[in-house]
Amino acid sequence: MLYFGLPEARFPYQVNTPEYAIEGICLSDVGKVRTCNEDSVALDAGNGIAVLADGMGGHRAGDVASRLALDTLLERLPEKIRHYRAGGRRPTPLQFCEQIVGEANLAVHRAAQRQTTLRGMGTTLALALFHGDRVALAHIGDSRIYRLRDGRLELLTRDDSLLREQVDQGLIAAEEAGDSHNRHLVTGALGIAPAIRVHLREEAVREGDLYLLCSDGLTDLVDEADIELILSRLKVNLPLAATHLVQLANDCGGFDNVSVALVRVLPPRAPEAAGAGLVSRLLGWFR
Repeated sequence: MLYFGLPEARFPYQVNTPEYAIEGICLSDVGKVRTCNEDSVALDAGNGIAVLADGMGGHRAGDVASRLALDTLLERLPEKIRHYRAGGRRPTPLQFCEQIVGEANLAVHRAAQRQTTLRGMGTTLALALFHGDRVALAHIGDSRIYRLRDGRLELLTRDDSLLREQVDQGLIAAEEAGDSHNRHLVTGALGIAPAIRVHLREEAVREGDLYLLCSDGLTDLVDEADIELILSRLKVNLPLAATHLVQLANDCGGFDNVSVALVRVLPPRAPEAAGAGLVSRLLGWFR
């Protein structure tokens, strides 16, 4: 499933808080081997939300899990965001992200328990919520969030996977990890239990930052150096950058569904210029 949000949106930030705009794009592809796309990805730029989920649990069940997780988040998060922007200080964005991810987990778990054909389904999750001059990050599983800043790509999440644990414990060398059969064995996902532990992080954003949310269909096949190069070269043309990332994963085998969401932090601009900027940016994408 693929949602499209507005390519660009301004945020009514609080006084004395730097005001940024963001633009973004999301793209998903079934790949060259599978017949069902179990990834779901969405961008709601008006609310500062980018979210990606990679479902698992067999044919159809995985896409049900990922779609249900995204539907829950996109339904519940905007209400919390409106309250926060209106001056509410509790809960904080990081706190209500954790709360609503917990609700999404429970929704997936309950659906799996109610229907036999959905038993065992689950989904990874990568969520970025941009607010003020910060971004709240939440994730579980092996979908990832990266940030390109000053030409350098940095991984902001840590995989919930057996392979990651083996590397951390010194049981396998990092350079051998790409050939391990354990790279697809996740140790955490939404829906597998009534309660979960969500990884949370908050970062300050800067003008020019580019955030990438992606499923393992990209990172299993494309080296981080190549991702960094594509994003550095194409960061002013997000649709083209997203297309290149997905195409490269398919050129390298396309063994899995591949999904990406790209969000770029723009400089603050006068309100009267926002509409014209959106039109010119959209026209620029198709030149």
